[in-house]
Amino acid sequence: MTSQTKTDRKVQDRRTIMAALVAVLVARLVAQIPALAAALAWVDELIAEAGIVSVPALALLQALVIAAVILLYQKVAQWLGNRWPGVEKIMLGSAARPQYEPRYAK
Repeated sequence: MTSQTKTDRKVQDRRTIMAALVAVLVARLVAQIPALAAALAWVDELIAEAGIVSVPALALLQALVIAAVILLYQKVAQWLGNRWPGVEKIMLGSAARPQYEPRYAK
């Protein structure tokens, strides 16, 4: 493993962790909305009656929201970073973007 590869992995990790932290925060805030809590309780009852899955609807919603927010947050940060690299550095912890080498390049 070259030092460049190690650096790219550190950049990749930092950028992913920052996006994941923001996503978890957003998911927690979304779960606190009273109308959403009532709707989730209703969905939980439907799922329990149907015996579809044993996972609470809140857990499913949080997983979906976290995944969507991670993707959206990273894309927005990269889009803003194309114009203002400082914004990308603030949002993702690094303005540097990892460089990937094709694994099986000829």
